[in-house]
Amino acid sequence: MSQLALMIDLERCTGCKSCEAACKQTNALGPNAYRNRVMWFSQQESDTPGDTPPRLDFLTVTCQQCERPACLRACPVHPKAIEKDPETGVVSVNENRCTGCGECALACPYGAIGYDADKHHAVKCDLCADRRSRDLGPACAEVCPTRAISFGTRDDLLIQAQQDDRELLDTDHFMQKPATIYLKRFRDMGQVDSPTMVQKTPSIMLDKAVRARLRPEVALGSYNKTEKSVEAELPERIVPGGCNICFNACPIKYHLRGNRVVNIYGNREDPVFQGRICPKSQMTLQMYNNPYRLLQPLKRVGKRGSDRFEVISWQQAIDEIADKLSLLRKQYGAESLAIQAGSRTGVLNIMGAIPLFADMWGTPNVASTEPFCDMAKGLALDITQGMGLLANIYTEEDIGSAELYLYIGDNQAETRPVNFGLVNDWRIKNRAHMIVVDPRMTATASKADRWLPIRSGTDMALGLGIIHYLFDQNMADLEFCDQWIEGWQIWRDFVREKSYDVGWAASVTDLPVEQIIELAQAISEADGCMIFLSRGINQHTNALQTNRVFMFLAAITGNWGRRGGGFFNVSSKLDWEDPAIPESRKPKTRPAISKNPVEWLEAMLSDDPYPIRALITGNNPLAQWPDQRRVRKAFESLDLVVHMELFKNETSRYADYILPMASGIEKGGTTRFAEDRRIIWNDRMIDPPGEAKSDHWFWIELGKRFGFDDVLKPSYKDPRILWDEVLVPATPALTGVTIKALTDQPNRCLRLPLRATGSDELDPLYITERAKTRTEASESYPTPSGKLEFWTEEIEQKFTVMGLSSLPEFYSEPEQLIDLPHLHYSDQTVISPFFTRDTLVHPASIEDRGDAQSENSALAPIYDTELVTGRPPAPHFHSWTHYFWQAQEMWPELYCQIHPDKAKLHGIDDGDTVLVETRQGTIEARAWLHRGIRPSSIFIPIGWDQQQPYHPGSTVNHLTGIALDPISQQANLKTHLCRIRKSEF
Repeated sequence: MSQLALMIDLERCTGCKSCEAACKQTNALGPNAYRNRVMWFSQQESDTPGDTPPRLDFLTVTCQQCERPACLRACPVHPKAIEKDPETGVVSVNENRCTGCGECALACPYGAIGYDADKHHAVKCDLCADRRSRDLGPACAEVCPTRAISFGTRDDLLIQAQQDDRELLDTDHFMQKPATIYLKRFRDMGQVDSPTMVQKTPSIMLDKAVRARLRPEVALGSYNKTEKSVEAELPERIVPGGCNICFNACPIKYHLRGNRVVNIYGNREDPVFQGRICPKSQMTLQMYNNPYRLLQPLKRVGKRGSDRFEVISWQQAIDEIADKLSLLRKQYGAESLAIQAGSRTGVLNIMGAIPLFADMWGTPNVASTEPFCDMAKGLALDITQGMGLLANIYTEEDIGSAELYLYIGDNQAETRPVNFGLVNDWRIKNRAHMIVVDPRMTATASKADRWLPIRSGTDMALGLGIIHYLFDQNMADLEFCDQWIEGWQIWRDFVREKSYDVGWAASVTDLPVEQIIELAQAISEADGCMIFLSRGINQHTNALQTNRVFMFLAAITGNWGRRGGGFFNVSSKLDWEDPAIPESRKPKTRPAISKNPVEWLEAMLSDDPYPIRALITGNNPLAQWPDQRRVRKAFESLDLVVHMELFKNETSRYADYILPMASGIEKGGTTRFAEDRRIIWNDRMIDPPGEAKSDHWFWIELGKRFGFDDVLKPSYKDPRILWDEVLVPATPALTGVTIKALTDQPNRCLRLPLRATGSDELDPLYITERAKTRTEASESYPTPSGKLEFWTEEIEQKFTVMGLSSLPEFYSEPEQLIDLPHLHYSDQTVISPFFTRDTLVHPASIEDRGDAQSENSALAPIYDTELVTGRPPAPHFHSWTHYFWQAQEMWPELYCQIHPDKAKLHGIDDGDTVLVETRQGTIEARAWLHRGIRPSSIFIPIGWDQQQPYHPGSTVNHLTGIALDPISQQANLKTHLCRIRKSEF
């Protein structure tokens, strides 16, 4: 017998649950029926003397394919409903014989047998018997983003583990001789954990009562293949494309029957991801086949917020919207219309149809989600290197060759699981080092050699302290500085003059001096350091300058424009340019009101600096924007709110018109621009549900009412024409990226910028590396000096307009537990020198400690806890996934991570309901006790709102206030002070 088995590497697993999603869609399992399940384990006890550092671990619970299976012996049915294959050793359930008595589930000591309440029989892993009959491996191993699951004969897997020098975890505590192999964590090898360490699964993962709301019938149309349909009898066709739900843009293959998506798997022909995808990509099945989709245009008939609507036709909706807009333009001006497009809206609209309509209409007040996401990073790249494209890519020769991976405010394991899977795999294979700087131990931090629990909002101080140390110890790459960095001496002298040394950085960041020195030395000594930043840096009022500080750190250590080392903040910025319209068709307009739509609130409420009376949004502002009390007040004051969405959400309640929209392969278009500088084309493969339409169809039809159809042409309803004729000509970085070029690729994917045809040269963005190998060529950056620019007179003049300096003077947020410098905003506005379109913004100045002390000292005794926000685990992305039943099954409820010491002070146990209060508002969340978070902090994820169908919760933005980075207009969503208490209800 050749025993087949899985080998599960606990050093690679990040708990993303992609294997769960793959198992359910492959085996048609509905809610609460499991063949495998991924559990999280964190320490929930208080710190005690001698404790080892906090841990966060993950375990895939699945059938062990035992030699002596207890389930088989316990099965009372005759002949047995549980069988063991004599050739492969695989244990399986004969579902036709099974009576659903549950004896096998009780007998299994590993808890690996589930129950299908819809079909009334046991379910368990049989290593995907149907797939194996077609010469395919188990779905979980194929999709696993982190390569944590391998499949083969047990003997071969044991040989592989031995060759990799890995130690096996003993799981045979019950004398069953399990075949499934678990590889130990590195830190477990030869290491005895503290006897006081207790790891538990958080209550929010175990609450069966919560998951009971997910009835089997919600699976109809997605994973439950017992539903009879005409499509089920049609032949299957497979079409390559990309997941459109987030900025990973994973290459996938859509399996379709007629007008229905029946499966979504990774594209194994993709050379980078190789068929590995996260759970979200797979669960988009539940977006295309979903009972909660909007199907017809709706018009409000009750009081705003009452959620009372009537069905109307598209013609009536667009005609009435056009009539109302005409009246508002006549009364208040064209600028009284504001437009916000969310990521769901799609690239074709954000960079094509919407700017064409807005320019023809005459409103400059157009925004995307960037001001809440990564606008600071993009602007910092423009200032520094003259372009937004990042050099490094996910290949073994590039990111895979780094000696040190440094993550600062970037939880890549949960936000981009496949990318982190690549990095973690290279770390393991090459024995590279990983350090994570984050207020909490995330899934990313759980794999690191060191976790540095920094005070939120002080990362800039950490970077400055390291820079000071490197110059002080002569550890900077001065040759690189002289050749490639404009203004480096001025920055160096400023950091010294300010005494931003490691002692100062330690006092601000709450990190030990020794840890900062060790980090500085590790960066300097590594032959290639990848510095990863993300929303933990971007979502602050110091976002732009913090990005520039870490860009400077990367540059002075020679980690720029080369393979194996660099600055990386997800994702690359494509330097999009708006499509041009004839000058004769451009109305004169007043300056835009900020780049961040929260600044529109004042114009909505008090007509300052001029009125905004109408909003068309393809987003969820009543969950996403900070200071929700003020947002709701502003929305109630508007004359017109048009909401374009897939599902009803909180914003829909305040709309005058709700328009049902198409998404992804229902309309066609590109994915978002991935951090690997790749873009993927999706054809329109299926019809949208009901009367749903693509967003660009709406803008073209609305434009037709105003005579814009000679520019916003009806032919642009075809996404291929809109891409080739509008977007590609407008943006130089898209040169050559035509529909033909994209669809000629087996994965429909291209990396930008394109090399010359047939070129075998280095990637064109390895500028400093190319300069070393091609001395005859002039390599430079698209900046005035041709270098990376950190200080020039021109840059300094722009900062001066904003009341600041381009030199890295430290400041943080006003709400901190210690007194730190922060911004004071002017009541006056100026035209920002940083944006191509005239934009009104508020200058600011940095208040010193003395000025800041009174506010912080008064606030801290009342609100004694740091509130940190961010993305939830991998199955969720903003509000989309809250309408997918399986994402809700995996992570249903809004939660609050709390350190056990803080929880003990307030009498809070794991799973309790907690009240969290700030100056802005109060919300409830379930407690998750986790020793891997700063004792002074709590963490609450984004994405929930009160209108979601399965497990509604209050958006965390009821707790956040409005404060912007004056340069980039980025909103602070990450650092506020709060207080907590146990709910009495």
